[in-house]
Amino acid sequence: MENSLVKEAMPPQSEFSRRLKNVRAKMEDRGIDVLVVYSGPGSLRFGQRGHVMYISGYEPYFGDTMVILPRDENLDTLLELDEAHYFTPECTWIKNVKPSRDHIQTLKKYLYETKLEKSKIGVVGEYSMSPSLYARLQNEAKPAQIEVASDILENERAAKSEYEIRCMREAARIAKKGIEAAAKFARPGVLEAEIIAEIERVCRIAGSQFFPHYTMVTSGKDTNYLDWWWHCGRRRLQPGDTWLLDFGTMYNGYCCDIARPFILGHASQKQKDTVKVLLQAQQAAQETARPGVLTSEVDRAVRHIFRDAWRSEEWGGGHGVGLEVHEWPFIGYQHITHDKAYEDTKLKANTVISLEPTISFPEVGDLQIEDQFLVTETGSERLNDIPQEIIEC
Repeated sequence: MENSLVKEAMPPQSEFSRRLKNVRAKMEDRGIDVLVVYSGPGSLRFGQRGHVMYISGYEPYFGDTMVILPRDENLDTLLELDEAHYFTPECTWIKNVKPSRDHIQTLKKYLYETKLEKSKIGVVGEYSMSPSLYARLQNEAKPAQIEVASDILENERAAKSEYEIRCMREAARIAKKGIEAAAKFARPGVLEAEIIAEIERVCRIAGSQFFPHYTMVTSGKDTNYLDWWWHCGRRRLQPGDTWLLDFGTMYNGYCCDIARPFILGHASQKQKDTVKVLLQAQQAAQETARPGVLTSEVDRAVRHIFRDAWRSEEWGGGHGVGLEVHEWPFIGYQHITHDKAYEDTKLKANTVISLEPTISFPEVGDLQIEDQFLVTETGSERLNDIPQEIIEC
């Protein structure tokens, strides 16, 4: 029974075969002989657990993990674990599994044994590595050439398969139960932390493996408090309060990211009108999002609505969603020019993006609508059926 449950949580072998075929084709295009895939889940930056998990099925949890993937499919792929004592063999297709050791020594031995010592190495997840580890890779492994190749997996992961999309739809279905539970549970005198606990209780029972970022419940209209959303939880709800829920669930490793505004009582016309503009902005972005469109164009569609309604262009941004709750591509961050992860890129079919128009006014509080959309060949579609409104409770 236990083994069958593990296998149910694993992608089918056909899914890994597809991924490996695509990645090896990109390696061949760039003349890369060996891909070193590295994940260090201790960092808060995107991409930490996802790269190794995408290739191997094994989820890094305790620390740094590495996959060595040769372009030659006749050579063994190697997985070096973060913690050998807790390894479950059923969670990966890779047979050559090594306990946690010195990653550079493991790589050197692998290159020696496969006669790839003078090969060209591509490194995926270099931003997960410490500077000293990356320096050792360059100085001690001594391949013919080292090339940063994170974009190979970033681009591959951006376009989702049918399996991945099914997992994300299921995560959203679970999140809907959490939103419904929150609406029933909220009442004057309840701590924000108690609502968070109820949401996570219901979602855990419904099948959520984890919560990919803080389950955020922030209430009231005091911006000094709302700006500290990551420390939320200690305020008690009062009659007439607006409060915002922003959270995600996880199914088979895949995330969703949902936000809805609530009110204890009845929403004012001003609040309803504000949410209406948020929905217009999200719809404008959804209608713009299609294959070949730059992320900056999606960003401009939202800013246009905000500028006409409120003379403001700050809308909260957007981002890809998958094994990480924040991954490629990023929408509205093209001004961050020192980091290629945020650069203006063209959307692809089967990319899943989060669109989260957000606004805060003293008279209405924090209001936000966030959903995931699948970019299709002809446009985009929402991945959930959660009502898009300010929820009265």
